[in-house]
Amino acid sequence: MSRVLSLPQAVMDYRLIQAMNEIRGNYNDVVDVISKAKSLNKFGTNTTVGTDYETVAQFQGAVGNETFVSTNLIDSVVSTSGSDTQTIRIEGHTIDGSGNLTFAGQDVTLTGTTEATLSTPLARCNRMFIKASGTFNSPQAAAVGTISAYDNTDGVASGVPNTAAATKCIIAPTFVQSEKCATSISATDYWLVTDVEVGIGDAGGSANRVTFRIEARDIVNGGVWRPFGRNIVVNIGQNGVAFRFEPLAIVPKNHDVRVVAKSNTSTAEVFAEIQGYLAQVIG
Repeated sequence: MSRVLSLPQAVMDYRLIQAMNEIRGNYNDVVDVISKAKSLNKFGTNTTVGTDYETVAQFQGAVGNETFVSTNLIDSVVSTSGSDTQTIRIEGHTIDGSGNLTFAGQDVTLTGTTEATLSTPLARCNRMFIKASGTFNSPQAAAVGTISAYDNTDGVASGVPNTAAATKCIIAPTFVQSEKCATSISATDYWLVTDVEVGIGDAGGSANRVTFRIEARDIVNGGVWRPFGRNIVVNIGQNGVAFRFEPLAIVPKNHDVRVVAKSNTSTAEVFAEIQGYLAQVIG
């Protein structure tokens, strides 16, 4: 007797079905997109990409790439302005002794230039945004200063972490959300990437083209950063470039993912965005 598909299965994109079958064959995990019911969109900007690859994200000072930690050291959030007392949402992951990531979201009320402690320390901080006030017609304000989530090992001065590399995610002044085109995938999820879009904003210096690359690495097994998909080269003055993955690109569980970019000379302002579906491990 032939199997009768339920409606959700019958209308599922064939690319998702192929990706789920591939995960089962290559990684011995059974995953489901429907039960997870969550898409993942990551976007970011970097206003001063130079001639070495940097993450398309906002970090402290001249930091171009995140310094990753292997324990839950990200424990604080602070602003450079005493006016920032909003409640923010922080999303990231904790890590265990084997390198397995677990998604964790939490709300934190800022206390200006005085550090506020996270209720759940993290190993990855991938997104922050200012929450709604909860009161009709009384919105919370955008960031006045730079809001930083960081590893507080070396302390903070006037709302600025003493070690720039300790900062893992920021909300820039006048912004309401972090701009970080990088994320991590938990021990119970896969990310089925459908497409990526990259582009150049206001160019600085004499830069006339930027090269973008999407890459991921295996946390548990100590993997190096590996590109998936080809490099994308964009010229100054060119519209943003969209690249559709066919078949879908599979980011396995317990992986870090980022878009990096470099200019041919001088600096350039760039943006990037990755989109896809999360698939939950069910067996």
